[in-house]
Amino acid sequence: MTEPRRQGRPKSEEKRQDILKAASTLFLKEGFANTSMDSVAKASGVSKQTVYSHFSSKDSLFKAAIGSKCRSYQLDALQIEDDAKAQPMPKYLTKVGTQFIKLLQDPDAIALFRVIIAEGENNPRAAELFYQAGPLATLDTLGAAFKRYGSPTLSTELAHKLAFDFCALLKGEFHTMLLCGLRQPMTESEISAHVAPAVEKITTLFTAYCMK
Repeated sequence: MTEPRRQGRPKSEEKRQDILKAASTLFLKEGFANTSMDSVAKASGVSKQTVYSHFSSKDSLFKAAIGSKCRSYQLDALQIEDDAKAQPMPKYLTKVGTQFIKLLQDPDAIALFRVIIAEGENNPRAAELFYQAGPLATLDTLGAAFKRYGSPTLSTELAHKLAFDFCALLKGEFHTMLLCGLRQPMTESEISAHVAPAVEKITTLFTAYCMK
């Protein structure tokens, strides 16, 4: 009796992931401005038409590449929202904070930050796309989570302020030093020790805001 074939990912999804992988590599190596849809097609082994069938423009491809990196650390909007529905706030913030630090110190994420900084003056569009797909998307989703935890007393404005303050506490001096090559990535135990006080401080602030 012949065994049934294992069902893998649809070919179209495989091609999409191949394109994303090739694009991510090129964006890091060549920068946003010097990466073309032609070069992405060539690097991923597909036609330019196939690239456009998955991504309408280089802008959308760039944002998708950033989103893919966020998903790999469970920091995409869907995952953050699902976790907020299922976990008490301190546990939720600890998980988000831990994954956030791991994303910040990912070698590709560090390299991309440096690319954006280097291109920022001459190509502000790349910086804008990066901010929309990465930091802003995270802040918006995290703000919505704080709003959910603080409903109905916490305002949307204060919920987004909590999201901003939490990310700022997590980044602190660490992220700047990391980008400058002045320190090494944190170990698991160092991450835990770094995230815990940030969660404690933001939880205290959250409580105070909910009492206003």
